[in-house]
Amino acid sequence: MALILDDIKAVVFDLGNTLIEFGPRQIKHFNEALERTLAGMFGACDRARLAEIRDHQMAAPYRNGLKENDRKNITIELIRNLYDIQPSEEQVDTLLTVRYNTFLEVVELPNNVLPLLNDLSKCYRLALVSNYPCGKSIRDALGKIGLEGRFETIVVSGEVGYVKPHPLPFETMLKRLDLAPKQCIYVGDTWLDDIQGAKRIGMQAIHTTQYVPYKTFPPSEGDRQPGAVIGHIEDLRRLLLP
Repeated sequence: MALILDDIKAVVFDLGNTLIEFGPRQIKHFNEALERTLAGMFGACDRARLAEIRDHQMAAPYRNGLKENDRKNITIELIRNLYDIQPSEEQVDTLLTVRYNTFLEVVELPNNVLPLLNDLSKCYRLALVSNYPCGKSIRDALGKIGLEGRFETIVVSGEVGYVKPHPLPFETMLKRLDLAPKQCIYVGDTWLDDIQGAKRIGMQAIHTTQYVPYKTFPPSEGDRQPGAVIGHIEDLRRLLLP
């Protein structure tokens, strides 16, 4: 299936593993920061059990009607499951702060992304739709790496209550841009969240495979196909720019 650019007004991006790397290396760093903090508050932390709980929590929306996790609830759940105690509000707030700070630490901007977005913005409106339970973390991280002002609108699952591939994040973006699905191309790395989510709502999609994902969703029978598959974000130049 080929891309059709005649009516395209906007290019919409996923964030993690699309514009920035957010895969096994970043998750490992995240878990290590949580482990250090938990050990300091409650004693020795079972590293393997921590990773297991975190994996379970990250997959929870796909078992729960695509409802996004509540950050406070999953933090309490993490402590309860590791230590069999009810944490205090102060302890929960401490761990939430570590989550926020660590996310900002691991977000880094590849050198080629900003020039690419600048060039694309000369031809298209730009938007971002990201799965993450904390909208502030996403927005502050984008501010840190100089990207927040590059998007006309930013939609975060934690702010709308549902994760991609649920239609609501996509619908929210389309409503804010006042565009029809056929007027947008979506660029993302996750087969289910990004490609199927965008295609189901009527958008064209480009699947990027540049980074190693932390979670994978293999294709299923009847899945919709992307208009293009790219190995590097820079390949958008030849697909979308004159």
